[in-house]
Amino acid sequence: MLLNPGKGWVQYYGTDKKFTKDYIGVVYTRWPWSALEPKKGEYNWKSVDDFIARAGQYGKKAAIGVMSVSTGLGQYVTPKWVFDAGAKSLEAPDNSSPTGTQLIPESWEDPVFLAKMHAFIAAFGKRYDGNPNIAFVDIRDYGNWGEGHIGMLGHNQKLILTPAKSLQNNYLLPYFEAFPHTQLIVVWGSSMYDGPYDWAVSKGAGMRRDGILSKYSKDGSECLRAFGHAPAVFEYCDGYEETKKNGNWSTDLLMKYIEAGKPSYMQWNDKIFEDNREFCLKLGNKIGYHFVLQQAVVPAKIRAAVPFQIEMQWLNYGVAYLYEACSVAIALLDRNDKPVQRQWLTGSNPKRWKPDEPTTERLTVIFPSVPAGACKLAIGLFLDQRDADPAYRLGIQGRTDHGWYVLSGKLECKP
Repeated sequence: MLLNPGKGWVQYYGTDKKFTKDYIGVVYTRWPWSALEPKKGEYNWKSVDDFIARAGQYGKKAAIGVMSVSTGLGQYVTPKWVFDAGAKSLEAPDNSSPTGTQLIPESWEDPVFLAKMHAFIAAFGKRYDGNPNIAFVDIRDYGNWGEGHIGMLGHNQKLILTPAKSLQNNYLLPYFEAFPHTQLIVVWGSSMYDGPYDWAVSKGAGMRRDGILSKYSKDGSECLRAFGHAPAVFEYCDGYEETKKNGNWSTDLLMKYIEAGKPSYMQWNDKIFEDNREFCLKLGNKIGYHFVLQQAVVPAKIRAAVPFQIEMQWLNYGVAYLYEACSVAIALLDRNDKPVQRQWLTGSNPKRWKPDEPTTERLTVIFPSVPAGACKLAIGLFLDQRDADPAYRLGIQGRTDHGWYVLSGKLECKP
């Protein structure tokens, strides 16, 4: 299983020495709004900063979200001061609260609730937009657990839902304004909001499907609206044992979901991995993209300042496109695999390599100067052209210690 940017297993709520380094792509958690703004305008960002730092200790990016309502997190997820300021409340049953209830907004159109929430989102974006250590930010400001529905709140007949246009303008748009430089993920919750979801994808957001492998989910295909545009994220409905007990677990069924919804990210579960290790390693490559260079036709000799042709056939064995930045370079390596010349292949675009379809690229390369004698010709995929070494791993052998893949080990070079 290869770890690569912009894809992979998502570990929830923390890191560990057993799995994080070798198997995890992104570390994820979410907070109640009340934990981050316990008093109006007073923000407690320490837990978020600490979480991002812990992910960074393992070389991982963090993914984060903030909820306004979430069964199981006590009496107040929306801060108490919001209701004290005039937002009308409704009691929803919640056994985690000392009162047995959680106070939630009676109406998702409440002007006081919306004004306070918009102010928080603006502050949230001011703090974290463009942070290079964040993989994505969930938009979780609407519905129970931020999932865009009101399941398990117990007062469906009393709650005033927001219309589709309001979801777009009052719940999605503020995040786009606050996070113009960060990947946003919209949580699918109901087909009544398909219009706003499509709008969000047109603005660059990815999609998320929580609750898979349950009676509540179809097959994750709701996320297909983001396919080819932005990453999708899958999350299980229940724990592993409960999923098995309910008859909703099988590797074939999970693979069916993966093929249907084409996620780039998938929730990690220790128990599932321990019981299905080989399957999970295979699935770790199937999630998102997985690039294999099937064939490369290169010259036997090159000369300085003389153009030459290369032809490469690529196959993306993953279910999704690559959505991260990626630049392809070709290099001449010395006997110690150190690059002595490097040229960017501007005609190569890995973001166009469609899943399960071969892509052939024929490109012209010129090295202004070359060393005399034998060299190695190698290829590398970079996340950033300022990086010293390639970031992307390919599903082939021949990788050097610095991330290059050797195409030809005995290339004759003439200055």
